[in-house]
Amino acid sequence: MRGLLIPWLVLLLCAFTVQADEFALFTVDVNLKGAGVDSVNVRVVCGPSPGLDVRFEIPVDSTRTFTVPTAADGEISCVLTASPVPGQKLTFLGDGGSVFEADGPGCRFSGVGGGHSNFCQIQVENKETRLTVFKHWIGTSKAEEDVAVSLDCGRGLSHPTLSVNKGKPAEWSLVVNDEDGFLCSVSEAEGESYTSDVSDCEALLILPGAEEECTVVNTKVVKMIEVFNRYGLAVMILAFMVVGGFAARRAIP
Repeated sequence: MRGLLIPWLVLLLCAFTVQADEFALFTVDVNLKGAGVDSVNVRVVCGPSPGLDVRFEIPVDSTRTFTVPTAADGEISCVLTASPVPGQKLTFLGDGGSVFEADGPGCRFSGVGGGHSNFCQIQVENKETRLTVFKHWIGTSKAEEDVAVSLDCGRGLSHPTLSVNKGKPAEWSLVVNDEDGFLCSVSEAEGESYTSDVSDCEALLILPGAEEECTVVNTKVVKMIEVFNRYGLAVMILAFMVVGGFAARRAIP
């Protein structure tokens, strides 16, 4: 009985080994390095024969393992890609028993054979979206004080108030997950010594990954007392005194 059992075990192990050698193992890991993403849609295409084209969804910070049938008389190639995610940058890293082609799109493996184990990591990272506001002064050549500017993008978003001046732009980093983007407007604190024109910074369409910029123009309001320097002002006062003196003499009988 024992003599009959051992050959059956050997046959079963051999059958399992042959079956395992007909498949390649793939592990896909989705690593979130930013925010605002719940899952990534992954596509796996292998060929030429037997052909394979499958799609599945992988939650962020999780791993999915699957097998791919290989060719009995040769090797195949497999490419793992992911659908673009608005506002996100996708980076692919790979390794394993097959040849990983780092310069290809997604995770590209060639020479995939039975029994190979391959690993693909998809890193999801927020694209940097920036809005930069510049300042231009009219009617003054001297250094002016910084002016506070605010950003309103609606949608319940909150952004810090920044200071802006000539040679000192204000810059906001934004998270834009909507592929259609959204509208933002910049406003400026009012001042008594200048007028403000923010028309270049109104209703700006901010798209994912964009680097937008606009300019706020301030025109200096000059008061009459500022027209005169201290010497000119002294001359003006002296002139008024002289004119007043002549008027007083003429008034005396």
